[in-house]
Amino acid sequence: MNYLVIPSRRRLANWNRRQRKKHHAGEFTEFGFTLSVQFAAPMDEAAREQYVAALIEQVEALGLTYGGDESSGFITTYTSGSVTLAQRDSLHAWVSAYPAVGRAEVSELLDAWHDDSWFEAV
Repeated sequence: MNYLVIPSRRRLANWNRRQRKKHHAGEFTEFGFTLSVQFAAPMDEAAREQYVAALIEQVEALGLTYGGDESSGFITTYTSGSVTLAQRDSLHAWVSAYPAVGRAEVSELLDAWHDDSWFEAV
């Protein structure tokens, strides 16, 4: 199900630079990614809160922001701009190495404004 209106190539061709910037389209597209985690064993509430606090601290240290719950969410930059592959890989490595995590998956970089395919993954 597509909730967002993705600008067509024809519409993009007719938009000027200001319009593309306003709509985060064309050269102003901003990218993010999904994070999905499966824990090795069930955790109590205190352990989950500790994991979430550590995750948010790591996300913020990379200059990113996270929206979701403890097992899945979407990550993008805190300010305007796109997530880099290095940031994505760094966070993936950190989450995968966290002791309570059994498996962690990250998606490819997705359009943070116009691509809602991540919604089904979360």
